[in-house]
Amino acid sequence: MERIPMIKDFLALAWSMRVRLVLIWGVVVLIVLIRVLTMQGLYTSSCLLVPTPLEQVDEPGQSGLGVASARRLLSGSASRDDYTLVVFFEARELTEKVIEEMELKRELFPDRWDADEDEWIERAGGEPTMQQARRIMAPRVDISYDEYTTLLTLSVHWPSASRAKEVADGYIEIGDRLLRDVAIAEGERRVEELRREMSQTSVSDVSVYLAEEMTRAISALTSIRARSQYGFRVIDPPSTPDMRSWPPRTMFMILAGLITGLVELGVLAGLYLRGAMNPPAGGVPDRT
Repeated sequence: MERIPMIKDFLALAWSMRVRLVLIWGVVVLIVLIRVLTMQGLYTSSCLLVPTPLEQVDEPGQSGLGVASARRLLSGSASRDDYTLVVFFEARELTEKVIEEMELKRELFPDRWDADEDEWIERAGGEPTMQQARRIMAPRVDISYDEYTTLLTLSVHWPSASRAKEVADGYIEIGDRLLRDVAIAEGERRVEELRREMSQTSVSDVSVYLAEEMTRAISALTSIRARSQYGFRVIDPPSTPDMRSWPPRTMFMILAGLITGLVELGVLAGLYLRGAMNPPAGGVPDRT
C-alpha cells in the first residue's frame, strides 16, 4: 500500500509537467520527421543467381571444373566456384568496369557534374577518381550467399527505381562477360601454345598427344563461347521496384516517439526521486 502514494505523486508530477513534456515530445518527433522526409530515398532491385561450373581450357594435368586461372584472377587462391563468384562480385575489377561502362560517376557525384555543359565542375572538385567512385558505390551494392541453397543474391540500391534495375542488369551482363573474356583469353593462349609445341615436335607419339590436347582445348573454347550464361544462371532477374526501400520512415518515427517518451520518463523519475529525498515544506515533491 505504500507504493500507491508514490505512484500518485509521480503521476501528479507528470500531470503538472504535461504541457512541457508534450511540447518536447512533439518537437523531437517533428525534427525527426523533417530529417526523414529530406533523406535521399533509395529503391532496391534484387536478383537471384546460381553459380555454374567455370568451364575453362586448362593446362595438362588439371582436371575437374577447370577454374584455376579464374580463381587466381578473382580470389587469389583455389576455392569453390560459388565462393569465387561471391568474391568476384565484390572485386575492384568488376566495380570499376560497371562504373566505367555505365558512366555512373555522374550519378554518384551529381554535385560535381554540370549536365547543361556536359562537363565536370572544376571548382566543385572536378572529375572524381575511380577510388572515390568505388567508395561511394560500395554501400549501393549488396552481395549475399546462401550455402544451403547455393543461391547468390545481388541487390542494388539507387535513387531511381528504373536505374536500380539497369545497374543490377549491368552487373550481371558485365560480370558474365568479364568472366567469359578471361576464360577465352586463357583458352586462346593455351591453343596457341599447343600449336607452337606441335610445330616444334617431330616425335610421332608426342605429336598425337598434342593433337588430342589441341582437340580438347578447341572443344572447350568453343563451349565457352557458346554458353549463354557462363558464370551463373539468373533464376530471378532484376525488376523495377515500385516502393522505396530506404529510409524506413514508419520505423524511424516509431523509434523516435518511443525513445523520446522513455527519456522523458527517465527525467521525470529523476525529478521525483530528487524531490522525494529533499521534500520541501508540506511534503510535496519538488516539481521544478
